[in-house]
Amino acid sequence: MAARISPDRLIILGLSKYEACAYLALLGHDDSTAVEVADRAGVPRQRIYDVLTSLRDKGLIDIRDGRPARHSARPPSVALPLMYEARLRAQALDNERIAGIIRQLVPDLELSGNGNSATDSLIRASRSGEDRIGGL
Repeated sequence: MAARISPDRLIILGLSKYEACAYLALLGHDDSTAVEVADRAGVPRQRIYDVLTSLRDKGLIDIRDGRPARHSARPPSVALPLMYEARLRAQALDNERIAGIIRQLVPDLELSGNGNSATDSLIRASRSGEDRIGGL
């Protein structure tokens, strides 16, 4: 079932190609070893451990300790909405950070109206270019 789904659909959600392929390879194959996942997903074995850790950190899979460790996909109906909610929280934090920078930057920029503003620089540059073109 999952083999028919293109990894591109998961990449759009923010997964890397390897993450998308590994997640799809885990769907329907609970208790897989890292080597089994790598082979099914086409992910290089030297990269699979980082990929699986990243998927766990994003809440998409569970890793059960042992020798070897076993990996299972969390159901998409649970994992994908949780990933979306985490993304919304991260975006909200980033937006708040940007808003704080803007609140600090605007007064500084408005006070620097000493002829060095970006607009004044652009006007001088365009005039300079017009003078050079006219002198040709």
